Amino acid sequence: MEPDFCRAQSEATKLLLQQDINSLHIDIRSFKFDKNIIIDSIQNYAEVVDKPISYFSCDELSGCYVIKSLSSDLNIILYDDSEEYEERKHWGITHEVGHIYLGHKKDGRVEEIEAHYFAAQIITPEIALVYMSKCKKGAININDIYSNFNCSLTAADKRIKTLSSNVWSYTEDDKKLLEKFRPIIDNKYKTKIQKVI
Repeated sequence: MEPDFCRAQSEATKLLLQQDINSLHIDIRSFKFDKNIIIDSIQNYAEVVDKPISYFSCDELSGCYVIKSLSSDLNIILYDDSEEYEERKHWGITHEVGHIYLGHKKDGRVEEIEAHYFAAQIITPEIALVYMSKCKKGAININDIYSNFNCSLTAADKRIKTLSSNVWSYTEDDKKLLEKFRPIIDNKYKTKIQKVI
């Protein structure tokens, strides 16, 4: 089975369309979800439920994970607030939201790739990157992505590579999403492009 990149991008785009966007620096912790999701640090959650942090830690913990309630549809995303790199922490949270929105039941290779692609679309939306490139009258680079979006240099580098390897036909949802980002990008580059996409 191959990853469904179109579905991952579509689900991320739909979630972005539900948000009030006023910056390129997206923080998923401020999102309104139409699913029952709570995002909290492991440190705070352990204090709230009166358990030691070690109760929520394991060898497989790489910064973030989801606790699914057996009695309801509640998903609790816990992240390690001691992670010093905010961009890495944010990516992990967004990746876990991706697993929830894509309905993944396991963490196999395909599911991991799809969740990463979902995170890439949330944090660095393709339509915004394409429009930014047009406003700059040329290709954007790693530093353009890193300095404007809430991602690491490594994520910016990977996004440039996936952006240049894909040719998407943009959907109506992508065009609606562009309208959320267009004023922010226009303001940044002090340009008005009537029709880019």
